[in-house]
Amino acid sequence: MTPWTVALMAVLLLSGVRTAVAETVRVSGTGGALATMRILGDAFRQSNPRIRIAILPGMGSSGSIKAVLAGRLDIGLSGRGLSVAERALDIVETKYARTPFVFGANDRLKITGLTMEGAVAIYAGKRDWEDGRRIRLVMRPAEDSDIPVLKGMSPAMREAVDLALHREGMIVAMTDQDAADAIEAVPGAFGGTTLSLVLSEKRDIRVLPLGGVAPSVRTLAMGSYPYSKTFRMVTKKNPPASVRRFIEFVRSPAGSAILAKNGQEPWREKGVRP
Repeated sequence: MTPWTVALMAVLLLSGVRTAVAETVRVSGTGGALATMRILGDAFRQSNPRIRIAILPGMGSSGSIKAVLAGRLDIGLSGRGLSVAERALDIVETKYARTPFVFGANDRLKITGLTMEGAVAIYAGKRDWEDGRRIRLVMRPAEDSDIPVLKGMSPAMREAVDLALHREGMIVAMTDQDAADAIEAVPGAFGGTTLSLVLSEKRDIRVLPLGGVAPSVRTLAMGSYPYSKTFRMVTKKNPPASVRRFIEFVRSPAGSAILAKNGQEPWREKGVRP
């Protein structure tokens, strides 16, 4: 065998190895969407074995948008819409689901349900105790995407959240997972989260009915539970075929079934508020 033949065979062998290696789609973003996206990625891989969906550690909505722009992510998961400035850049958003935004309580806190007035009182610092146990409010930073959702619940809640943001001694969780950890672990803890996170991560958090309505995909779709957070996939304007294929799967009937099982109503273009 001549040296030329050996070299040619080596090139062909390496080419074959490269074509067999899975293409990777890098995904990260808002914590409430990550666990479900991992489940979706595993299901997608069964029919697309050459495309690997890599779920990276959570970096929040804004962090994921910046990472997409910088080329470090292929899909950023965002719990907020793109700003006017971001829309002018080389990125687009695809809404794919919404999930009930809920109030969760530590198991030791004997609250079984809430009115909006009761929730406002907790955030305003007027309701600090429940059955002899102190309520420990778990807050998020002012720039977090949960804050506009909370403030949008009512004018009274807007004022109460502003008060809570400036109160000393608050538990401030930097990520969705940090907030869930605190609600699970701190006796008397109470705070906002998403049904998607609680279900997809199998969290030991008591999700509270609000105004007598239990949050669920069904009550959200019916409109009887009105508080939600919309999830978006942010990508470059002309993403690779592998990225487009995964987005199509997320919005397919198979993807929709996975979303619904994990507390998310698949997005419908008509009749659903952003």
